[in-house]
Amino acid sequence: MPSPYLEWIDEKKKICRLDIIDRVFIGRVCKGIDDTRRIILKHPAVSRDHVEINLTGTQPILRDLSKNGTWVNNVRLAAGSTKPLEDGDVVGLGETQIHIRCPCQVDGAKNDEMESTQTLVTPREVIVTNVVADVRGFCSISQMEESYRIYELMKEIIQTFCTIVHDHKGTVKDYTGDEVYAFWEHGSHLCKEQAVAACLTALEQAQTVNKIRAKLAGVNPAGESLRLGWGITTGKVTMSHYGWRVTDLTLVGDCTNSAFRLSSVANKKLKSEIVVCCQTADLVRESLPTDDLGLVTLRGRFGQDHVYGISRERNCPESGLNYEPSYVGDRISVTDFPEMIH
Repeated sequence: MPSPYLEWIDEKKKICRLDIIDRVFIGRVCKGIDDTRRIILKHPAVSRDHVEINLTGTQPILRDLSKNGTWVNNVRLAAGSTKPLEDGDVVGLGETQIHIRCPCQVDGAKNDEMESTQTLVTPREVIVTNVVADVRGFCSISQMEESYRIYELMKEIIQTFCTIVHDHKGTVKDYTGDEVYAFWEHGSHLCKEQAVAACLTALEQAQTVNKIRAKLAGVNPAGESLRLGWGITTGKVTMSHYGWRVTDLTLVGDCTNSAFRLSSVANKKLKSEIVVCCQTADLVRESLPTDDLGLVTLRGRFGQDHVYGISRERNCPESGLNYEPSYVGDRISVTDFPEMIH
């Protein structure tokens, strides 16, 4: 049975063909991949590893790995997404058009075979602690500054904050617009360690704001008055995926919505930079001092929420000593040590 194959015209105007045996990589380098399974395109807009095409049964499925984007039939794919390819589809990257040829149509039996090899994604209910960092006055900054200044500011924030999340063993869920969203998974039972790690992450992120502001001083006006607010919540969510994209991991639950709402009032309507829900406060107060901020009304929510603040002044003293949790049994104690926050 003939295999699907790729057909394109190279820089010497020669028609080229490559069979899709099981997997094909397309990019500017594709290091370590055998020549029979890669297409090298020497174009600056093509990423080192731009796309991967896998054969599932007789169905080629493209996965985008690029920074500058991939087009299928002149439609740009969402970053990190996957797309089944059909006979006659055209994949565009850089200045090259790659045509998909599938000599054999997939019949019903082949469809069944293809579906049996796909991963089953099952929604599951877990407890998480969410941390959302939100830039204050972002709309006004965007209105006053050039877009590339805003990009440079957010790039600095995202790179710095994501590194801190990873250092504290959290997962970065998303960074869009003026927000960076991360979470710590507890499992089926509340875990103090995860909640403390999330709060320490927010504290460390807050301490880097002055450094970001200083780094951009005189270079980027968008960063001169940089201020952020953090919302932290703990609760049950349903975790699963929407659509085809690997990046479509979603956490659905009231506590996720609440984290975004709290981040929007922190360091704004509420004086505290870091605002946490009562459940998070219960988990961390033996390790990190909290301030009772009372009841607040959050936009789009019924009733009032009892919230607490976590201040840098109380948890990160000017002496330069910072806090690290240690765990004994089901208790968390706090010891101070220097230079935790870079």
